[in-house]
Formats: sequence, structure tokens, C-alpha cells
Amino acid sequence: MTRHPDDATPLPTAAPGVQLQPAAYEKLHAALREAIARLAADEPFERLVVPPVISRATIERAGYVASFPNLLGTVHSYTGNAADWRRLAPLIADSGPWHTRQEVSDLVLLPAACYPVYATLAGRELGGLPARFSVEALCFRQEATAEAGRLRSFRMAELVTAGTPEHCLGWREQWLQRVADWLETLGLKPSVDLADDPFFGGGRRVYQAAQRAQELKFELRVPVADGLVQAIASANIHKDHFGEAFGFTADGRPGHTACTAFGLDRIALALLHTHGPRPVDWPEAISTALNGD
Repeated sequence: MTRHPDDATPLPTAAPGVQLQPAAYEKLHAALREAIARLAADEPFERLVVPPVISRATIERAGYVASFPNLLGTVHSYTGNAADWRRLAPLIADSGPWHTRQEVSDLVLLPAACYPVYATLAGRELGGLPARFSVEALCFRQEATAEAGRLRSFRMAELVTAGTPEHCLGWREQWLQRVADWLETLGLKPSVDLADDPFFGGGRRVYQAAQRAQELKFELRVPVADGLVQAIASANIHKDHFGEAFGFTADGRPGHTACTAFGLDRIALALLHTHGPRPVDWPEAISTALNGD
């Protein structure tokens, strides 16, 4: 059956959690990115487009490997010689172990858009001038399930700040409310929920309990499919985790950081679920809020 050119519904692929995105979906994505840029226009964010890979050393230093090894995708490459490959190449036809000479490289797939930012602050003293970044990236996580919105390849936009504890806490509270209000203008009705990250390993319950007790992470959750609610944005405090890891300070103390994350694909799916598969048919008020007309 031929799809209508205005239908923005993504298409599945043979790989769970990986989707094909038609032109109407890409147009929606562009509108979301522009809307977030307008939302952030009153702060001096440095805008960065982040590649889909990151230094393995950086992600190790940031603590991601220790906390979420099950979600991380690594980049491997062939390290053998031509003679080795002549023996391995015939295995491709039968999906055999042709990859036995692949070894991990100095790159991993980017799990979140904000991680490269912290490395750029290494060794800096921020003083009374907080750093602010607006970043966007194609990210990857090896999710265990593939229900609607649970993508392995997905696009994320983030607003990141670094500075004193007082600055980061106030900034996070401001952005939590601002994003909730923005989603309301798009016809979405988010619940704002205290949350935790999916830490891996025996200590995960301790880490999750500590994260909740300190109110470090809040998620904005809406339906993305019938009977399925997902977090489509979050507002987070990291305290001095990245300041300690990368050696940057604010007023002589380890720098604190905070971020507001927008799951662009999940927001798009929530809008399609709420308003229908063709954005051109959405109510005028929603289009105006989205496109800034």
C-alpha cells in the first residue's frame, strides 16, 4: 500500500529499535529542534552538533562504562591481515563468526548528547560565569526491549550548564517548569515524576535510592502509544560528578552540572499518537506553538 506523503509515521526495520523516518517525520523533527532553540533563546548557549561516536577514554572517565555497561555500544574493527581474512570471509554467507578478529577501538557509540561537553571543560575554573551548551546528537543504547519509543538509535537534544551548586539547582528547577509548560502548549499533558537511572549491577538499588533521595532526576512522561507511557524529556542534576571526573571548578570548588534532555524521537511519537499521523492536519493552535507562527 502506498503511504500518503504527509504521513509522518516511522517505519520499522529488521533491527528492533531502529526505524526509518519519512520526509514528514523529518520535517516534524526540524520543527522540534527550532522550537527548542526558541525556548532557549534567552540564555547564551554555545551550540554544538555532536558526532555519533565519542572517545572511549572520555566515556570511561565520565563513569558511564561502570554504571551502564549493558547499554553501551562499542566500535570494533578488523585487526587481522589479508591471509586471516581469506579464511574468515567465507563465513559471511552463513552468518558464521567472521568477526573473530574484530577488536575494540578507541571509539564507542555516543549514549547521550551531553558527554562530550564535560571533557571540553577539563581544567577550567568557571568562577561566576556558568558554562552553557546546546547540543544535539544521534545516540545509541543497547536497549533490552523495543516497545514504541524504546529506540536503540535515537536523536537527542540537550541543554547543559556547569557552575556552582546554587546555579545548577536553580537552573534545573527553572527548566523543569519551562519544559513542562512548553509540552502543554503542544497539546501534551506531561506528568512530572521523580526518577532514577537504570544502573547496572549489584549496587543499582543503592544508587537508585540515593538518586531519588537527593531528587537528582525528574522525567516528563506522556503516552507515546496506546497504553504505553514513556519519558520524553528530563531535567537532571549531577552534583560534582563531572567536575570531579574532568577536573573543572567553580569558585574554587569542584564544578557542578545540570542538563535538560529532550528525546526528539519520543516527543515526535507522542505528538503523532496524540494528534494523528499527519502533522498537516493537526489543530492550528498546535502547529502555531510548534512552528512559532
